[in-house]
Amino acid sequence: MDNSKWKDDHARQRRESHGSPYHDGMPAIHAGSDNVIHSFYDIKWRKKELPRVLETMRFVTPTEVQAKAIPLALRGQNVVAQSKTGTGKTLAFTAPIIDKIDPSVKAVQAVVLVPTRELCLQDAETMRAVGRPFKINVLEIYGGVEYGKQKDGLSHGEIAIVVATPGRLIDLYKQNYLDFSTVRTVVLDEADRMLDMGFFPDIEYLFGKLPHDRVQMLLFSATIFQEILESIHAITRGKNTIIRIGKNEDEFVVDEIEQVKYVVLDRNHKYGMLKKIIQEEKPQHCLIFTNTISGVEFLEKRLTEDFRFPILAMTGNVSQKRRERIINDFKAHKIHHLIATDVASRGLDIPNITHVIVYDVPQYAENYIHRVGRTGRLNQADGTVKRGKAIMICAQNELMSVARIEELIHKEIKTIRAPGVSESASTNRDNPQFGWQSASNVPHSMGHQDGQDDDGEGDDEYSGYSYMPRNPFRY
Repeated sequence: MDNSKWKDDHARQRRESHGSPYHDGMPAIHAGSDNVIHSFYDIKWRKKELPRVLETMRFVTPTEVQAKAIPLALRGQNVVAQSKTGTGKTLAFTAPIIDKIDPSVKAVQAVVLVPTRELCLQDAETMRAVGRPFKINVLEIYGGVEYGKQKDGLSHGEIAIVVATPGRLIDLYKQNYLDFSTVRTVVLDEADRMLDMGFFPDIEYLFGKLPHDRVQMLLFSATIFQEILESIHAITRGKNTIIRIGKNEDEFVVDEIEQVKYVVLDRNHKYGMLKKIIQEEKPQHCLIFTNTISGVEFLEKRLTEDFRFPILAMTGNVSQKRRERIINDFKAHKIHHLIATDVASRGLDIPNITHVIVYDVPQYAENYIHRVGRTGRLNQADGTVKRGKAIMICAQNELMSVARIEELIHKEIKTIRAPGVSESASTNRDNPQFGWQSASNVPHSMGHQDGQDDDGEGDDEYSGYSYMPRNPFRY
């Protein structure tokens, strides 16, 4: 392959960024910085038609993360962007990638790495829509399906962008279906999850196969902690620009979400509280989270028996075809109540979810942020954020975990106590009853490949229930 075009483009990037395609020590960019961009037309694109394409997709005014990240990415800098869930991070890396792709080069030029199949499909859909007018081909690669279509797509040399989960991408690379020598941009979407202990060995392996001196890194997430920053600085060799969007660096949860916690005596009282909440709130479009597969199965069985409306369940052990149909029907409001593990907490852009109910308090505080972020999503039609409601049901012995969440989000969640719960039950950080531990000291999730779930111990409440289809909405 003639790489002269790549060399010329690389040289041009170096000139535009004053000698280096990377960043050399700029401080983090925060809300309120100069160089405000009011329209996508204010950005200097290589593809002059790109603003018009975005306009036809009803993207006219960039969100804050888009306005700050896109110009830096176009200049070739490594960008680390932390922004609230639902603020348009996908387009913030999609647009600059599409702008820099050369359709005449018949090779993979960009790789987007994601933690789950659902996010893989979603990111690929966005990139395909933006790239279609420029004849830029996108291929999604993920596990749980046959290799045939993915191998065929790579074999023809027409794919410019690959959106992939790490495990399947490595499989195809080892089978010689991929050549990373032409890759010039790598994205880690949900970067904190991609760099945790579960995914890091695969990420480390992939980075070892990439041409480090010629690859630009774009890392996006709603939560980026100090431990993750250390990994980021290592893979970018300390050359990156950090963008944090919010009133302060640690404000992760969107303000528009109304948050409340119901405190019950113990986990045996949780289901009764859930029924009461559903009866009183009458959620129009509701996502219910548990920590385990058995928890999903338990709630599905009980809620299906107690309510007449259809309820679907999604976990990491559901087939890919079925998961896609569940998500599509949930997006289309054919199904109004979905029970899921954290496989549904990352990256799913489902508009107009009115309620998120956290039935099991997550073991790791940052997972709460991703769960409740499924409501209050960005409305692409008018750029506004719809107000949603997040409800957490916690037993008294879970209040220490709730305290970690409140420390992380710098906010005390409104408390409603069930009858019999003492008012002394508090998540206040000064209350030694709950063995306060700062959120910064809470260990990170070990992570799992392709949306696998933790199967917690001591799951007595859920024992004895098996997953069985009960209605025609099953797949």
